[in-house]
Amino acid sequence: MESWTNGRINLQPWQAIPDTMAALGLTDKDGMTQAWFVDANGRLTGGAEAINQSLRYCWWLRPFTYLYSLPGIRQVQDWMYRWVANNRYRLPGSTPQCELPTETDS
Repeated sequence: MESWTNGRINLQPWQAIPDTMAALGLTDKDGMTQAWFVDANGRLTGGAEAINQSLRYCWWLRPFTYLYSLPGIRQVQDWMYRWVANNRYRLPGSTPQCELPTETDS
């Protein structure tokens, strides 16, 4: 994503930026449950909306991000995002940061 946007997006795993997360009012649980996007005005969005916000910085994906505002599409994307977020550790290319905590870890 960073190379697609000429460095205009800074992707970081939540575990690597605890001070930034705290400054934004986000907890570890917030970081574990969804992706977050902070725009130039400091507006914070999460989940599928955050992904759509970040994709707007990639010129060739920008048109697709407007679909999120269409009736029904938002709900489908939110559901798909939630499914991927809940199963991310099972997907190809997952990293240790993708692992979900066990009940004893939380």
